[in-house]
Amino acid sequence: DPSLSKDFARASERPRVTSSSSFLKKSLRGTSSPATNSPKSVRFSDAPSVQDEDEARNALFPYRDDPTSAPPDQSHLDNQQIHAYHSQVLADQDEALDRLGESIGRQRELSIQIGDELDEHVQMLDEVDGHVDRHASTLNKARKNLGTVARKAKDNMQLTIILILIIILVLLIIILK
Repeated sequence: DPSLSKDFARASERPRVTSSSSFLKKSLRGTSSPATNSPKSVRFSDAPSVQDEDEARNALFPYRDDPTSAPPDQSHLDNQQIHAYHSQVLADQDEALDRLGESIGRQRELSIQIGDELDEHVQMLDEVDGHVDRHASTLNKARKNLGTVARKAKDNMQLTIILILIIILVLLIIILK
């Protein structure tokens, strides 16, 4: 539509940056040329499609064993070549099994170390539990002694007040006679 051509032309123009942040952009870039807005591409999205996820997964983790594929055609090979091929397959499998065995050995060592660590931590927790029990009983004894002292102090306070009142009474009797 020709009436919209001006709008399309204006939309395709790059806007000029006139904000106060342009000075900051210039100083950060180390150039005195005006800042330009360059289009940027983004390689990810908020909702990737299943196909994109599958392609990315296949690129990162290729599937190396295809159970539906038929074994290679060996009809054109002689016995020595077939034997060499199978020997190579067995060697590859042995190498893979060796790597798997090494990995399992490392996992075993790690699990033994983790078990030793757990045993040490159990021992430390038992020691801490013993210390807590000992200190709890000491604290209970101290609380009991404090209660006894408070009760005796209360009894002594009453006795002290009675003695003071008796002394005041005696003084009043002496003064008033």
